[in-house]
Amino acid sequence: MRIIIIGVGKVGTTLIESFVKEGHDIVVVDLSETKVANAVNKYDVNGIIGGGLERSVLSDAGVESADFFIACTSRDETNVLCCVLAKKLGAKRTIARVRDPQYFKEMESLREYLGLDLAFNPEYRAAMDIINVLDFPSAKSVESFAGGKALLVEFYISAANSIKDKPLMEVAAQYKCKFLFCMVKREDKVFIPRGDFVIHENDSVYIIATESELKAFCKKLKIFKSPVRSVFIIGGSKIAYYLTSELVKNGVAVKIIENDKTRCKELSERIPEATILFGDGTDQNILREEGLKTSDACVTLTGVDEENVIISLYAKMLGVGKVVTKVDRPTVTDMVKKFGLDTVVSPRNSIANHIIRFVRKELSEKSEGMNALYKLHDKVEAVEFTVGGDFSGINKKLSELKIKKDTLIGGIVRDGEFILPVGETRFLLGDRVIVVAAERKISALNDMLI
Repeated sequence: MRIIIIGVGKVGTTLIESFVKEGHDIVVVDLSETKVANAVNKYDVNGIIGGGLERSVLSDAGVESADFFIACTSRDETNVLCCVLAKKLGAKRTIARVRDPQYFKEMESLREYLGLDLAFNPEYRAAMDIINVLDFPSAKSVESFAGGKALLVEFYISAANSIKDKPLMEVAAQYKCKFLFCMVKREDKVFIPRGDFVIHENDSVYIIATESELKAFCKKLKIFKSPVRSVFIIGGSKIAYYLTSELVKNGVAVKIIENDKTRCKELSERIPEATILFGDGTDQNILREEGLKTSDACVTLTGVDEENVIISLYAKMLGVGKVVTKVDRPTVTDMVKKFGLDTVVSPRNSIANHIIRFVRKELSEKSEGMNALYKLHDKVEAVEFTVGGDFSGINKKLSELKIKKDTLIGGIVRDGEFILPVGETRFLLGDRVIVVAAERKISALNDMLI
């Protein structure tokens, strides 16, 4: 499929990389000759130097035959107008990045009028990811399926963890597990584990289950942490605004420290329920005086990755129960994994998952039952489908189906109840099925069958 991406910034670059891996024909457009050249040389895509509001530039990019047109420049107005023009010139589907909270709030009602197929906000998505882990702080990361009826949770295995050096079948028997270990990440390798797979120290394990079962398991392992009731945020970014707006609705006490007076005033006016402090978030004296040590959680959201990492390590040293670190650069993300920080969030990765799901769903009628898609790793994804009449395994037992290698059924939600699949489990019309697959794209339930 032909995809045109306007704007080769952080988000644009991440989308280019993701779509190249998906096998699409990509054209990138940017005013910067350097950015275009870098994208063309690194990802082997077509590049055009120019603005997304120029008809001649869009024509050269082949907008009339574009299956998807994605505008992700630094300006919301430009992105929306680019998409309006692209639609007029023949682009089948248009997607715009809209970051301003006021614009984004109104975008749903304006989207159809403007001819936009999707408006996305990386900062809002990142804030929602952080909300998930603050609700379940025992985990490194949390993804929600079937309206929250099932969770996919990542745990880090420390030296003190009691399941270390045990095969999964023994863990399941000992702790009476009603959940599924669906993936294990060990250094640079990933595994779709079987019952005889042995957990090692420093592994990251991914589990699918209900929230109650996961909480019970964490309590048995003595790693359970209660949902946070007070949060200390470093940096008054857009993510901080979205995050705080959601937290205060749930009665969570929020304190934000920001080094820009104008931004402090804006946040105070927009979120009067929160405490907004003017100061340097890297000053340990200020952090101590303002009570970082007594907060349930610390979230670092400055615009500098290194600052976020250093402050997060300091918060860990003080004994803060949950620490969330925003990191934008992939190179820094790889290094941070070795520092033992609780949770690392990347806005660009959050939005890439969202847009990939949208594109894959739109490309094929077979994908109409796809509800959610999460990239657990470059080679592994978890996808939620609703069983439709075209699924060849409908009304059949799981044991009767021939499922492809390195693919597993992570769970089924039926009538609001989570079902841990076994050989006798049947697939019924309307079931919401979670599939975990490695080394392949899954666009429909039939794709998992041999």
